[in-house]
Amino acid sequence: MKTLKKYILDNWKLKLLSIILAIMLWITVYLIGEMKKEITVPVSISGLSREFVIMKIDTEKIDVTLSGRVSILKDVRDNDAKVLINGSEARDGENIFNITRGNIQIPKGVQIDEIKPSAIKVDLDRIIQKKLRTVVKLEKKWAGKYDVASWSPQYVSISGPARILEGKTVIETNPVGGALKQDQEVISVTLDTEGLVRSKIAPDTVRVILRRHHGKEAFRN
Repeated sequence: MKTLKKYILDNWKLKLLSIILAIMLWITVYLIGEMKKEITVPVSISGLSREFVIMKIDTEKIDVTLSGRVSILKDVRDNDAKVLINGSEARDGENIFNITRGNIQIPKGVQIDEIKPSAIKVDLDRIIQKKLRTVVKLEKKWAGKYDVASWSPQYVSISGPARILEGKTVIETNPVGGALKQDQEVISVTLDTEGLVRSKIAPDTVRVILRRHHGKEAFRN
């Protein structure tokens, strides 16, 4: 105990001064000192006309380097900032939006040092509406064993990108089948929407009535 007491009291003024200086240094760095921090911020595009749909955006997040006091910057997270782009002037096709400090919302007390990338490309397409004729597709194992007696609706409404829909006139169902046993089967089947990106279809199911085919094909295994 005496040894410990002697260690503490020996040159105690110098040791106390060291502790005070360390505390002052920490306070200086924490409250006054500056640091840099890189965050990844999501891009939000507002003001787009309802006649357009976004087909592609080359990046949905921007790297932003911030600087500020350690006491403030240490708590800043990615979701504390936003990149807001005004798309009200956008046109059909490829649009390039420059990203400046004015596009970025950041917490108070920090500054923006660097933005990467400083521009993004956004591909837009016009939205059109069409009516497509529905075509019922049977599972291969039931071809020749069941006939499609009727189905409804025979036309559906679809809205989506012009470059996808302009040349399209029909839409197939997903293969109709399953464990068919009755002479007549009533099945609700969804439509095959593969490739119809960013499109909305109404209705999106078709009611199909199947009847067993009584020709010789029906008795093949």
